[in-house]
Amino acid sequence: MGLFFENRVPNSDLIDLIQKALDTEPLPPGAARQEVAESLAGQLHPLTSTLTEALASRPPASSAASTAQATAAAQATVNQLLGGSSFNTGRFVIALAIFAALVGGGIATEATHLTTACGTLFGFAGAVFGIVTAFLGSEKGSS
Repeated sequence: MGLFFENRVPNSDLIDLIQKALDTEPLPPGAARQEVAESLAGQLHPLTSTLTEALASRPPASSAASTAQATAAAQATVNQLLGGSSFNTGRFVIALAIFAALVGGGIATEATHLTTACGTLFGFAGAVFGIVTAFLGSEKGSS
């Protein structure tokens, strides 16, 4: 579990489907195994509904728009099935508020000519900014 990004739980339909496949007795290779796999995959409702909608719609005239639209729809379906990662906006806002408070305090102490306090607060603000940036980069890179 990260500070700013959390992995969501995969879709329960997908988990149940894979569990059912793992609990099934081994089948001989070939057409029988393929048919059972296709019938199991057909029970995955988010995937079948997305594929049905995709096959029923006409592609846009622009190939770039078509590719971007298809990629976005595919990513949404995969995130729904596998969980993906979600951004914790509240935690980011709190970190941003701490940063803003430190910068505001630094500006206020600079205005009242408290040079030591001003340097310390600006130093803390820089540290908070660096830490938050590092967390965002490392968590997003690992997800």
